Amino acid sequence: MDKVGIAGFRMVSAFDLETTRERLTFDLTRGLLDDLGIEREDVGTFIICTNDFLDGRTISNVFLDGPVGAYMRDESKVEMDGLNALAYAAMRILSGQYDSALVFTLGLTGTQVSPYLHIDYTMDASYDRQLKLLNELSAAALEARSYLDKNGYSDELLDDVAVKDLANAALNPNQARRMDGISGDKVASSEYFYEPLRELHCYPPTDGACVMLLASEKRAKELSDKPVWVLGLGRSTDNYYIGDRDLSSSISASEAANRAYEMAGIKDPLKELDFAEISSLFAHQEPLLAEAMGLMEKGKAAEAYKSGDNAIDGKFPINPSGGPLGGHPISSTGLMRAAEAVLQLRGEAGECQVKKAGVALAHGQDGMCAQQNVVAILGT
Repeated sequence: MDKVGIAGFRMVSAFDLETTRERLTFDLTRGLLDDLGIEREDVGTFIICTNDFLDGRTISNVFLDGPVGAYMRDESKVEMDGLNALAYAAMRILSGQYDSALVFTLGLTGTQVSPYLHIDYTMDASYDRQLKLLNELSAAALEARSYLDKNGYSDELLDDVAVKDLANAALNPNQARRMDGISGDKVASSEYFYEPLRELHCYPPTDGACVMLLASEKRAKELSDKPVWVLGLGRSTDNYYIGDRDLSSSISASEAANRAYEMAGIKDPLKELDFAEISSLFAHQEPLLAEAMGLMEKGKAAEAYKSGDNAIDGKFPINPSGGPLGGHPISSTGLMRAAEAVLQLRGEAGECQVKKAGVALAHGQDGMCAQQNVVAILGT
């Protein structure tokens, strides 16, 4: 089977981009094509990842076909997290019908959507929506409390995770929330949303977009002198209703990771991977998902964060970019995790660079309490 490589990407994240969707789409895509020295006619297939509900218009990708360069070309859509679009693009290339695929993801969560309220509309319309007890934040708080209590962790773990990620995000020019002088006291004194979650434990609503070109092995080597290879992929979806799920862990994250490990030939992820970019939308989700994916010993998260094991210069860095606590443009976040991993693998992550970067895990999620998970293993 031919290899699939990532030839290049561009991304942007901010609280208010002060531009139109169409202009943002054009500028990023045109910039990437110029970086690679190609035109839109040189791209085999286009994949647009947006959300009709959040965009406020049906078949929203139709309005982006022009500025992304997909008019009169093969084009399709993914309506989930952007890492699903990467997986779909890789499958299209592996089919042998295309030698390249351009993936574009867009999420204007900062200016177009009521923060934290959109997930309400994914819940049962006849019961949960009527009661108005569950929403993205209250459900995440239930997940956090379940995880903390099950493992005997104190709420301080949330502060430690947030301090690490926000400190990393402050070093990263690709992040929207960049806070200087972040400390445990500052996190612990931020406003409660739903106990135990405080404002700085939660992702900030963010505008953003990411465009990436994937290609067959031959084409990727023609387009880039430093291609990054997709070594493994895995996806899994958990039960729809959170009352039927054990919120203290994630079966779907574990299954997605194991499928990706199997494809990549990885037996011991902690020894064979060098770092991970996890789409943890809330502080507790980073250790929860890391444990589920075999990236952290279960029950040892509090010790790991206190000792700095998961810092940029630690034994196994997690979210050296700062992760989604630095910005979460819905639909783009997972693809941005892959883009941040590519920067690391190319040695181009600046102040966020980890010492050893040869094989990485990138993760995306969708749905309430990370109902759906997707994992990509990337390497040089």
